[in-house]
Amino acid sequence: MEQNARILTDEEEKRIHKKLLGLRATQLLLIPSDGSKPNVLPFSLAKVLSYCAEWCADGNDCPDGMFELDCTHFISHALSKTRVLVNLPETTCTNGVCIRVAELAAAFFNSTRTYSNVKKIASHGDTRRGDFCFIPGFFGLTKLHAMILADAATATGAKVFGHTNSRCGEYIDFEGEKCSYYRVE
Repeated sequence: MEQNARILTDEEEKRIHKKLLGLRATQLLLIPSDGSKPNVLPFSLAKVLSYCAEWCADGNDCPDGMFELDCTHFISHALSKTRVLVNLPETTCTNGVCIRVAELAAAFFNSTRTYSNVKKIASHGDTRRGDFCFIPGFFGLTKLHAMILADAATATGAKVFGHTNSRCGEYIDFEGEKCSYYRVE
């Protein structure tokens, strides 16, 4: 029997980020790669989805190749195609993009308070293709997992683009996990 996933509250997300990142949790942001400080984060959903379609099955355009745990690396490279990076990642790949999911999740969370076009989505029914999905403790793991929705999500799962287990629009069951969704418009 499928269990419904629940959307994390802001307080739950803050606790998770603080537990995993300490004080850094409040400092991480999505930023334009040119260092500018706009009110609207520059973003192209078409470029993100094009990257996802090209690289979802295997690999990426990074000299480092795929990492054993590659979900964040994949999504960060997709974001970099629209010139968006995480401002203070502790570790990056050769191309300078964030590779730690807790940092990327905190950057999205904090960016909702910085940019008018970065939104947290309040319900599964409000999601759509191109939204970013984070799930803490996915399948019993102690780490977060990150994906990009290939279609609207339901409370039981979604079709996603992602890595670690490469996904190209396949449906995955959220197995009753808690999740959060973000959209950059």
